[in-house]
Amino acid sequence: MKISYRWLKEFVEFDFDARTLAEKLTLAGFEVEDVSEKRLDYPGVVVGKVLKKEKHPNADKLTVCTVTVGEAEPLAIICGAPNVAEGQVVPVARIGARLPIGLTIEKAKIRGVSSQGMICSRQELGLEDDSEGIWVLPEDLPIGEALAKALRFETDYVIDLSVTPNRPDALSHIGIAREVAAIAGKRLQLPEPRFPEISEPASDSVAVEILSPESCPRYAARLVRSVKIGASPDWMVRRLEAVGMRSINNIVDITNYVMMETGHPLHAFDYDLLEGGKIIVRESEDGELFITLDEKKRELRRGTVLICDAARPVAIGGIMGGLNSEVHPKTANILLESAYFQPESIRRSVRYLGINSEASQRFERGADPNGVIYAQSRAVQLMAELAGGEVCRGAVDNYPRAIHPVEIDLKTGQINKLLGTALTAEEMATLLAGIELTVRNGKVVVPTFRPDVQRTADIAEEVARRYGYDKIPVSEKTAIPYQTVFNPFDDYLDELKNILTGMGLQEVVTNSMINSRVWEKLTGQPIYPILNPINPEMDGMRNSLVPSLMGVLQWNLNRQAGDLAIFEINKIFYHPGDITRQPREEYRLALALAGLREGSAWHSDRQLFDFYDIKGFIQGFAGKISLDNLGFIAYDNFAVESQAARILAGKEEIGYLGKVRNDLQKHFDIETPVYVAELDLQKIYDLTRVKKKYREIPKFPAVERDLAVVIERARAAEDLISAIEKEGGKYLRRAFVFDVYSGKQIDPGKKSLAFRLIFQANEKTLTENEVNEAIDNILRALEKTFGARLRS
Repeated sequence: MKISYRWLKEFVEFDFDARTLAEKLTLAGFEVEDVSEKRLDYPGVVVGKVLKKEKHPNADKLTVCTVTVGEAEPLAIICGAPNVAEGQVVPVARIGARLPIGLTIEKAKIRGVSSQGMICSRQELGLEDDSEGIWVLPEDLPIGEALAKALRFETDYVIDLSVTPNRPDALSHIGIAREVAAIAGKRLQLPEPRFPEISEPASDSVAVEILSPESCPRYAARLVRSVKIGASPDWMVRRLEAVGMRSINNIVDITNYVMMETGHPLHAFDYDLLEGGKIIVRESEDGELFITLDEKKRELRRGTVLICDAARPVAIGGIMGGLNSEVHPKTANILLESAYFQPESIRRSVRYLGINSEASQRFERGADPNGVIYAQSRAVQLMAELAGGEVCRGAVDNYPRAIHPVEIDLKTGQINKLLGTALTAEEMATLLAGIELTVRNGKVVVPTFRPDVQRTADIAEEVARRYGYDKIPVSEKTAIPYQTVFNPFDDYLDELKNILTGMGLQEVVTNSMINSRVWEKLTGQPIYPILNPINPEMDGMRNSLVPSLMGVLQWNLNRQAGDLAIFEINKIFYHPGDITRQPREEYRLALALAGLREGSAWHSDRQLFDFYDIKGFIQGFAGKISLDNLGFIAYDNFAVESQAARILAGKEEIGYLGKVRNDLQKHFDIETPVYVAELDLQKIYDLTRVKKKYREIPKFPAVERDLAVVIERARAAEDLISAIEKEGGKYLRRAFVFDVYSGKQIDPGKKSLAFRLIFQANEKTLTENEVNEAIDNILRALEKTFGARLRS
C-alpha cells in the first residue's frame, strides 16, 4: 500500500518528517518497505503557448510549431504529436533542460528544420507510464513561468507499506491517518461530504434487489445525472500517480481516489446502458459467460457474485465491471455502486478467475459494511464538483440485516499476563480509544472497520501496539513447561520409511489438496471440497495418494527424469459413501513404478517395470515387517485395471495394486506404463503388532516336491495355493508357484502351473509314504475343485 505523505496530512496534523513517520509506523506494527521522494521539479521546463502550427516541409507526420514562452522571440519547435493545435497552453522543455526520462534537450535539426526545444507529454515528464500526445495545460496558466511553480507542484514522499492480510483498514489513507493520529496524540479530521441534491428521488429511477444476502449483505446505489466526462484535475492525477494508479477520466478517477482515501471500493455504471432501471445481486450458475472490462470472456463457476440489471449481468461483484456498462466519453448519467461483499465469496472467485484488482484485494480481506454510505457520499461530492453532476435525492440502500460492532470483555488481568505489563483498565481504555476501540461497561466495542479484532488476544495486541513494544519489560522466565506425548504409531511410520528406502524406493511428500472436479470426472468418486481453496486447481482433499504420485511422475517425466520407483506415506480424507459427514483421516502407503527397472545402466537389459515388480515390492515389504499370509485376488477399481489385484493379509483386505488405468495415465500425459499399490497402514499396524509366537528350529530335514498341473488360463494361482494349504496336511510348511507355462503341449485356453511344496516335521524325518499321501490328497482336491490334471 503506497501512502502519500502530503495526502495523509490532510487528515491529521503532525510535524514529523516522512522518514520519522516511517520509523513510528514501524514501531506501531507496520512494515515499511520503502520511503521515496516524489520531487515534481522540472528545471528548464516552462509554460508555453502554441501560436502557429505548420506542416513540416520534409515529413508528413511532423509539424513546425511557433511557441511563445513569454519572451520577445518565439521558439520554433518540431512536434510529432497528433493532438497539438494552435492556441494550446503546453509544457515546453527549453534547450539544456534534462527530463525525468533521462533526455537532455539540445538544439537539433529534424529533416532540415531547426528545433529549439520540445513540447512535452506527461510520459516525458515522468507523470505517466504511457501518454497519447502532448500534455495540454489549463489556459489560465501564466506563460513563461516555470511549470512546477505554475502548477503549484510540491515535493511529496511516498511511504510503501507491506500490509498484512488481517488489516484491511490499513489499505487506505484514512486508515493509516487513524494510526498516525493515535501516535501523534492528534484528532483525526475526516472530510465531510456535502453536495446539493435535485428534487428527483433516486428511488424513482433505481431499485436494488439482493437475491444472495449471504454473499452481498449490503448494496447501495446513487444516481448522478448530467455528468461531463473529461480529464481529472492535476492535483487528483498527481495523487493517483503517487500511489501507483493511472488516470483514466474524471469519473473513474474519482472512484479510485475515494477507494485509496477511504479503503472502500466503488464502481460507476453508465446508467443509460442498464436495462430496466434495476440492480439485481445474485450468484452465477456453472458455465455462465461474462465479458469483463479487460475485454476477456470469463466462464463463471456456481456461486460467483454477479451484479445484474433487469436483463443480464453487468459486473462481477467486488472484482471487475463489465464491458457492457462501462463509462465512456459520451456517458451522461452515472449509477454509483457502493456495496459490502463477504470476503470468503470474493476470495473464492478471485482465485479461480485469476483477477487480482485493487477492489478485490480490499473486499477479500474485509471492507467496512458500515462505511458504504460514507465512501459513496464522498465520491458523489467529487462528481458534483469535478464533473458537474446533478445528484438525485437519497441513496437506494438495501441492507436487510445490519452488521453491528463486536463487543469483547476487557480482561485486564489476562492481557497483562499475556504482555507482562501492569496496566490498569483505565490506561488500557485510553490506549484503545486512540484507534477508535471504545470501552463501555467493561467491554471493548470494536468498529466494523476492524474485522481482525475478535478475541482477548487481539485486544492484547492492540494494547501492546499502542503502549509500545519497546516499553514492554523483558521477562526473565525462559523455561516453558511442556509434556511430550509418545505416539508409537509415529515411530512405526518412521520405521516403514527406513525399510522402503532400504528397498531402493525414493520417498516423496506431496500436498493433500487436489483438483476435485478433474478427479471426480476421472474416477466418479466425490471428494471433500475446500470452501476457500488457495488455488482453484487444489480445491479438494484427496481420498487416495495415487493422484499425488501421478503428479510427481508427470513432473519428473516431463523433465526427462524417468525410471522412477517412489513411495509416499501420508494421510487421505474420506468417508465411505457420504462426504457430507466428518471425514476420516487415515494413513496410507502408496508406491509407484514407471520406466526402466534398472534405469539406463550399461549392464541392464532395459526392461520396463511390470506387474510382477510392484507385486514383488509388496511381498518383500510384507516380509520385512512380518506381515503374514499375504494373498492377491484379481480386481479393478478407480485407479487400476487389467493387471490388478486386491491385497489380503489372511482374510483382511489391506489394499490393492496394479497397472494404472489408461485414461488416468492419459490425463497426466504419461505414456510409459505405471504400476501402483496403496496400502492401509492402520490395518497393517494392527496386524503386525500382535504378540509373536516362536517355535523351535526344526532338527529334521525338509522334503521338497514339485507339482505341475494344467488348469484353466483364467484361474488364479492363489486359489490353488489356498486349496493346497488346506489339503496338504500338518507337515506342509510352504507352497508357492515357481513356473507358469502356456504353449506347445498345453491345450488352448489352458496353462500349466508348477508349485514347489515343502514338507517338514519337528519331531522326526518324514517317510516317502507320508509325503506321497499328502500329495495324493492335494491332487484329488485340485481335480475335484478346479478340474486340474497332473501334467505328465
